[in-house]
Amino acid sequence: MENSKTRGAVALSTHRRWRLTALFLLYAAQGAPEGLLYIAVPAWLVAQGATAAEIGSYIAIILLPWSLKFINGLLMDRFAFPAMGRRRPWLLAAQFALVLTLVAISLQGPSANLVVTMTIIGFCVNLAGAFQDVAIDGMAIDIVPEHERARANGVMWGGKTLGISGGAIVTGMLISHLGLAAAALASAAFVSLVFLFPLFLRERPGERLFPWSRGDASVEAGPRPASRFKDIARALLTVLIRPQSLLFALGLFLAMISYGLHTAFGPVMAVKRLAWTTEAYSTLAGAANLVGGLFGLVLSGFIADRLGPTRTVVIAVGGMAALQAALAVVPGYWSAQGVFAGFILLHSVLFVLLSVALYASAMGLCQPLVAATQFSIYMAILNLGTSAGAHNFGGVLDRLDYGGVLLTGAAFCAASMLVFLVVESRSRAAAAAPAGRP
Repeated sequence: MENSKTRGAVALSTHRRWRLTALFLLYAAQGAPEGLLYIAVPAWLVAQGATAAEIGSYIAIILLPWSLKFINGLLMDRFAFPAMGRRRPWLLAAQFALVLTLVAISLQGPSANLVVTMTIIGFCVNLAGAFQDVAIDGMAIDIVPEHERARANGVMWGGKTLGISGGAIVTGMLISHLGLAAAALASAAFVSLVFLFPLFLRERPGERLFPWSRGDASVEAGPRPASRFKDIARALLTVLIRPQSLLFALGLFLAMISYGLHTAFGPVMAVKRLAWTTEAYSTLAGAANLVGGLFGLVLSGFIADRLGPTRTVVIAVGGMAALQAALAVVPGYWSAQGVFAGFILLHSVLFVLLSVALYASAMGLCQPLVAATQFSIYMAILNLGTSAGAHNFGGVLDRLDYGGVLLTGAAFCAASMLVFLVVESRSRAAAAAPAGRP
């Protein structure tokens, strides 16, 4: 029960509906700038004459902050202000920085040929977004009950994909009709509205709403942050070198190389090969993310709960491999816009299913004392794989053409599927071991 200090205030740890709503909106606010940076801006740059190599480099560089999230997690596990919540102060600071960097895009107003300028600003936006992401994930690990994790991850990823979808569609139209500054300000406005949720919702009952408010650190928050980085490093190394963790990281990296190739493949294929406009591709990609987001909200968590997260990963990554391989050999594919649109749609749904299951699996591997750092390392590996795939897109395209890009992506997905089959086999063996002992 809440005491008199917190009467009338909502705490996320004790209110399931508010908890899921907040996680959904926070992830939507994370996705909206990605719709701008990953979909609308690349298509806009291609339309202005940017090469495939430049697009691949742009995506690879702006993704780098996501590959360094373990540093963010390390800082959050080491430094905290528990009186306001274990993760909430970091979340507030990160969201505020995200708004400022989005506004900076509108102030800079870079022209189409200034790819370097867009890359620098995009890097800064993602740096703020990466801090926000680690704070949200750390909060989710702390306050979401184990039986609710698959459902919560479906809601979170659904929010992100819907945010990406809305961001891509709205900013694509705004770029076409009003320019990049208007698109950036629209993203900043949306993130500012969502900022109100962590601003006025506590993590746990009894904590402070603001630094000057009354309240104390909650005993339910678990162990206090480690006093030394050395203690965090020792605990982290112990859990990361476990075979199950190493295999998970390898499978994750391989799957995300394929996704990185796909991220750069979409806009280049649409605008350069199929002669689509920036708005047309942004609308398609946004619609695909919309469908994926709704799938994430309604079905992905249910599927992961019924089948188990690791088995769901195997099915999703196997489906992505089959989809890319099949598309590479479809007769007349290059001129069939409907086939391309169907590919983007199906790939989005499979990727949402994969992501929800991967996030739930990663949360299950995390230990409370180093949860933010451990989870952020898994996510850094995820984004490092994405960045590596995008960075090498231009080279693969030059050597193998568009069909070769698809087959390369399919090969990495197939390799990932084999790794996760081993993970699943080890999980079943570990679960059966106690029952077989006398």
